[in-house]
Amino acid sequence: MPDQPVPESQMQLSAYQVERSEAQPATPESESAAAEDASGARLGQGAIPRSRAESVALPVVSAPIAEAPATALSAREARGQTVHATEADVATLSATPAPAAALTTAEPQVERLASATPTDQSEAVVLAALPAALSLTGSPAEPEPLTLAAPDATPLIDAPAAAQPLAQAQPNSVALTQTAPEVTRAKAALAFSGSGDGPVDPVSLAAFQSFMAPEDAGDTAAELRDGISGILAQIPCARMQVQFEPATNTLQLVGHVPDADMRAPVLQALQAQMGADIAVADTLLILPRPQCDALTGIAGVGLPQSTDQITNPLLVGEDTHAREFRYTDGQQLILDLTAPDYDAYVYVDYFDAKGQVIHLSPNDSAPLTLAKAKSALRVGAERPGDPGLYITIGPPYGQEIAVAFAASQPLYDDTRPLVEAAEPYLNWMQARVAEARAENQEFKGEWVYFFVSTAAQ
Repeated sequence: MPDQPVPESQMQLSAYQVERSEAQPATPESESAAAEDASGARLGQGAIPRSRAESVALPVVSAPIAEAPATALSAREARGQTVHATEADVATLSATPAPAAALTTAEPQVERLASATPTDQSEAVVLAALPAALSLTGSPAEPEPLTLAAPDATPLIDAPAAAQPLAQAQPNSVALTQTAPEVTRAKAALAFSGSGDGPVDPVSLAAFQSFMAPEDAGDTAAELRDGISGILAQIPCARMQVQFEPATNTLQLVGHVPDADMRAPVLQALQAQMGADIAVADTLLILPRPQCDALTGIAGVGLPQSTDQITNPLLVGEDTHAREFRYTDGQQLILDLTAPDYDAYVYVDYFDAKGQVIHLSPNDSAPLTLAKAKSALRVGAERPGDPGLYITIGPPYGQEIAVAFAASQPLYDDTRPLVEAAEPYLNWMQARVAEARAENQEFKGEWVYFFVSTAAQ
C-alpha cells in the first residue's frame, strides 16, 4: 500500500470578554458636632507662704510682687479624648529689702480652669464604607506661666458636655454580573473511521481518498470513478448518479431505473467498489418505458442539461431529475419552477405513459412570455379561470416526467397542438435549436426534467 497522508487534527478555542466595573469611593454625608463651653469648678485656695528678708547695709528698696494673671484653659469637645489642665511653672521672686522692712505680698486672683470630657467615652462612632475610623480631637490652649508659687493643686472636676451623634451614610453598592460564555464541545476524530473496532478496510480508505483528495490518490481515483460510471451505464433506459457524503461515509445513489429488479444488482456492484467501511444507500425511483425512452430524445434536442439545481463536486454519473412532484386523485397539476440565471423563454411539456406530449406552456391559455432571470414561475391553473391549463389528476396512475426547455430567444412563435406525439415533436425541436445557434452565436439554452408521480391516494 502507498503511504497514506496523515490525518490532521484541528482544535478551535473561543475566548469571551467579561464585562467588569469598579465601585467608586464616596464620602458619606456627616455633620460636625457643635462645641459648647464646659462648666467647671473653682480651684481651692490656700495660704500664701511668707518670708522675711535679712537686713543688709544697703538702701532699702521695696520691690512689689506683681500679680500674674491667670488664664483660663479651654478645650474643644472631642469624642474619646480628655483635655487635662496644665499647671503653670512656679517662679519665686527674691529681693534684698532694707532692715526691718517687710515685704508685702498680694494674693493673686485665680481664674477658673475649665476642662471638658466626652459625654461617654465608651460610645463608639462607626462610619460605613470608610477605610479608617474618624475621630474628633481638641488641643488645649497654651497656658501663660505664673509668677507666683502655685498653691496645692486640687483635682479638677470634669464637667460633661452635650455631644451630638455623627450621622451615618450607607454606601451605594454596585452589583457585578457575569455571564457564562457558550462553549461548543467537539470530539476529535480521524477524517475517516471504519464501521467497527477492527482495522480499516483498505478498499474503503482508498475510495474515501479518491473522493476527498483525488489529486493525492492519482490513478486510484480515476479507476474508482471509471468503475462507478461503468456500473451506472450498464442499465438501459436508466439515469443514475451517486453522491458521496463524507460526514456519514455514505455513497448515496439517486435517479431511476425502468424496473425494480434492476435495483439490487446496482447496489451490490457499488458496494464492492466502496469496500466494507462505506455504506451504500439509494432513493431510486421507477420510470418505465416509454417515459424513460423519451429522455433519450429530449437529451438529443441539442441543449445542455441544466446543472443549476445540483452543484456538488462529489458526484459521478449523469444529472438526474431536479425535483419530484407527487399528486393524488382529484388534485390540480401545478408546477412551481425557477427561471435560469439569464432572461429566457421557457417551454414546459408533459410526457405521459402513452408516448404523447402535452404542451403546458405556451398554449392558447398561457402565451409565451420572457421570464426574468431567476424569477419564480407557476405552470398550470389552480382554479378554473386562472391563467394556464386547468388539469385534474385521474387514472391511469403511475410515474411520468415533465420537461422545461429554456432559450435566450424564441424557438417558435406559433402555438403547437395541445397534445401531439412525442417523437416528431422532439425532432422538430432539434431543428429549431440548430437554426437558433446558426443565427445567433450568443444563443444560450438548457433543459431540466422533473419526476411526476400520481396515485389514487
